[in-house]
Parts: sequence; structure tokens; C-alpha cells
Amino acid sequence: MEKKRFIFDLDRTLLTCNYELVERKLFEPKFKDNTTWLMENIGKLLDEYETIYPRYNDQVLSEYLVNETGLAFTPEIIREWAHTMRSEADTMEDGVIEVLDYLKSKDKSLIVLTNWYGSAQIQRLKNADIFDYFDEVLTGEYQLKPHPMAFLRAIGDYDPRECVVIGDSISKDYNGPRVHGIESILYDKDDVHSNNYVKIKKLTDLKKRY
Repeated sequence: MEKKRFIFDLDRTLLTCNYELVERKLFEPKFKDNTTWLMENIGKLLDEYETIYPRYNDQVLSEYLVNETGLAFTPEIIREWAHTMRSEADTMEDGVIEVLDYLKSKDKSLIVLTNWYGSAQIQRLKNADIFDYFDEVLTGEYQLKPHPMAFLRAIGDYDPRECVVIGDSISKDYNGPRVHGIESILYDKDDVHSNNYVKIKKLTDLKKRY
């Protein structure tokens, strides 16, 4: 069946931020000697939260992080964390503009499905001057991958077979949609994953497929 809607992950698929630099600048004044441990574990903690909870909520995330780390992760720190991400410079992945132009020329519906806060993600897309390519940006306050509602909301009125998800996470962007009958493609630019996955090393490879 012809693919009509292309659902893109954002982080490390369209844009990449130096998260370690951004988060260390935020966390060091607040958590002092615990910062190094926190930096080593924050990614895993967020992955676990996203598996357990269906959406991001400042209070729930705060309580979860306090319980898991023993640190004073207040809702105010969560909001500052999201806000800080808005203004940091991103690196755009190779081929983003080329493939978005190509898909729009084919009259495809393009959306972003991302697990972080909309206040940050929408502004980052605008800063990169690619926001207007997308019909919709679905963010973590409303649904989190790999929960089913994230993908059901992402396909909208389209048949699942008319949609494809492109992203760098095996659990969230690759396996998650396939459970619901949605095609997925793993963006594996460093070629570190098995060839058993349907994957691309360059975003422009999508032009060969569609």
C-alpha cells in the first residue's frame, strides 16, 4: 500500500543536541557532587519512565526522579530543564532538508512524534527552520512512545498501512509501531545495528524507497 504519512522521530533523527553539555550546565549548580552520577544515569532513568508512564507530567516525573535518585528534582527544575533545551544549538542530521523537500513534493503528510516536552521540541524545529514542513508535532505531554496511544494518535485518520515511522530507537521507533501494524525504518547512521532490521544509514535513502 502506498505510504501517505511519514512519522519522524526528532532527537538523533532530525536534530541532535549536545545533551551532556546542556544538562551538565543545568544540573551542576543544583546537584553538585551528584552531577557525574546523574549524567551517567539520566538517560536510563528517562527511558524507564517512558516505559512505565504514558505521558510526561511535571509532578509525576519529579516524584519519579526523587524516588529513583534521592535528589531534589522539583517540578520547577523539570520545567527549567525543558525550557533550557529550547535555546541550545542543534546539529541537523545530514539530508534532512533534502528528504523533507522530496516528500512534500510527493504530497506526503509529515509529522513529528517525539517524547520530550513540546515547549522545547517545537521551538527547536522553528530554530532549525523546519517546523513548517510538518502537519503536526506530537510531544511527550500527550503521549509517549512506545505506548500504543502514541502511534494511534500519530496515524490519525490514515490506515496504519499507509504510514511509516522513521527513528533511531529500536524499542520506541522500530518495534513499537510494528506491534500496531505500522511499518518502521530504523535510522542507523553509524551502522551499529543488525541487518535484520529494516534500516537506513542516510535519511536521503528514503528517496529510493518512496
